[in-house]
Amino acid sequence: SGGGNENKKSKFKLNALVHSVAHAPTSAMKGSFLDTTLDDYVSTHDVSSYSLLRVARYALPYLSAQYHHTTERSTASSSITALTYLGSTKVVPNYNIMGSAKSSLENIAHTLAYELGSSPHSVRVNCVSAGPISTLASRGIVNLGDMKKDVEERSMLRRNVTGEEVGNVVAFLAGEESGGVTGQTIFVDGGYGVMGGP
Repeated sequence: SGGGNENKKSKFKLNALVHSVAHAPTSAMKGSFLDTTLDDYVSTHDVSSYSLLRVARYALPYLSAQYHHTTERSTASSSITALTYLGSTKVVPNYNIMGSAKSSLENIAHTLAYELGSSPHSVRVNCVSAGPISTLASRGIVNLGDMKKDVEERSMLRRNVTGEEVGNVVAFLAGEESGGVTGQTIFVDGGYGVMGGP
């Protein structure tokens, strides 16, 4: 029966959800930002930012199942973490429409943190802003090599971060140790994002 399926479904729990998908058409990542078409704009935002709302909606019943209803405030919260980039708030040459999409992604994450933080959900939502790393999505950025070189020259650590370092922070946000952290954008970029001039 339908009721039986619901009872069976409620037994499954999800501790953490990581959103790390991003895509923009090649035509939107080359040439002038001013020439971005409506189709490319919609496509980029659909995949790179609205998708966070979509997956959060489907995952919420399983994330919320982690919450234990007690007389005291629970620390058994689940988490959603989205991967973002400095281009969401700063102008990065050739990042084009993806900067707008990442800005949208961060706003969605912060608003979800507000809506889902309390009972009956108790779900934390954060963003991790990583330095430039060679990934399938980043291959579409025209000057990725120049971006990584600039990080090596100007970041506080004078080097690029690794995927493992980014993953460690994502894992931290998924665990109980970060139970009081939500609505934040945490930078894992060697201090590059707070630097001013040369």
